[in-house]
Amino acid sequence: MVERLAIEGGRPVREEPLPPPYPGALVMGEEEKRALLEVIESRSPFRYYGPAPQGKVSEFEATVAARLGVAHALAVTSGTAALKVALVALGVGPGAEVVVPAYTFIACVSAVVSARAVPVFAEVDETMNLSPADLESRITRRTRAIMPVHLQGVPCDMDAIMEIADRHGIPVLEDCAQSLGATWRGREVGAIGRIGVFSLQMNKLVTAGEGGFLVTDDRDLFLRAVRAHDHGYLREFSGGTPFLGENHRMSELAGALGVVQMGKLDGMLAAMKRAKRAIVEGIRGIDGLTLRPVPEGAEDIGTSVIFFVPTAKKATRFIAALDAENVGASAMYGGTVYDANPQVKDMRTATPEGCPFTCSLYQGRVSYDHGICPRAEDLAGRLVYIPLAPTFTDRDVEDVVRAVGKVAAHVPD
Repeated sequence: MVERLAIEGGRPVREEPLPPPYPGALVMGEEEKRALLEVIESRSPFRYYGPAPQGKVSEFEATVAARLGVAHALAVTSGTAALKVALVALGVGPGAEVVVPAYTFIACVSAVVSARAVPVFAEVDETMNLSPADLESRITRRTRAIMPVHLQGVPCDMDAIMEIADRHGIPVLEDCAQSLGATWRGREVGAIGRIGVFSLQMNKLVTAGEGGFLVTDDRDLFLRAVRAHDHGYLREFSGGTPFLGENHRMSELAGALGVVQMGKLDGMLAAMKRAKRAIVEGIRGIDGLTLRPVPEGAEDIGTSVIFFVPTAKKATRFIAALDAENVGASAMYGGTVYDANPQVKDMRTATPEGCPFTCSLYQGRVSYDHGICPRAEDLAGRLVYIPLAPTFTDRDVEDVVRAVGKVAAHVPD
């Protein structure tokens, strides 16, 4: 007997939705409570001074630096702040271009524009990461940074990207916001380019609700980042040339959460990788589905299962049908790329002058119209994204496999 889809009145695979995609938050408990209480009872939530500072942010920075095998780490208020601070550290400013993938979160674009530089979009390949084959064609004499994004836990082909970047003498800023714990040929992402940035936002594997950090082995870059995030000050260091900065300092409360959550990282990684492996094996070979590939040499973190169907129309139907089965799915970023955001497509800035696009120092010309990255547009439209969680049970995994198979058997192309 053929099962009817829930969206058509049949019985859903699950009666309740899957655990939500908030990995770090789902494993919060007494340890996080105790860490926060230490800060509250000290009455010292500011990292640099107070009645009895606990040094939580410094401890968090030391923890992530050791984990990633880098010399320096700097905690900030968000992943977007980490991008902004990293761009300042690299000296990116008016007149510059930064290459970013066409399929990514809008923070990558807004951070570049905040630096008064111009984003230049490059294609993604089937991994949904920056395409090395397209990257070189987007580089100009104005390119001051390349920003590969390790999307949803899957590392980019960093060998190919670094070869191109090194040949052109352009620094690489790795956006690892969604990929803490992922590795490329045994190296942690974020520790491969000149500087790497991470997020601690609610959806992330390690979370403080909000927050972020950057890492680098370059002391000069680190000192510039410290100044950029703290009004130009170097409270605990010396060296470099002073300049005006902003305020992106992390609080001790966020640092306390970060320390505890880092201690849970390996357990979350193991659980999520196990769930993803089982789901991938369960749906591999289903007619009409193409799994997102993981590059050879990459170890992803298992935060999601992504596959493609033949058409955008089928992807829309597939997602709606999975949701009705109580297996949450989405198109991720609406199944669109850069031109779907009017503020990007129309180059809308906070002030009417339109800087950096109209800045006299900028001698290039960019367009964000539909069609400049057709491969990214096609792949984004056909993508089905299922987020995973570290609390998935064997039953949850089985339900995902069953729901995908059920929907695939019913939804036409």
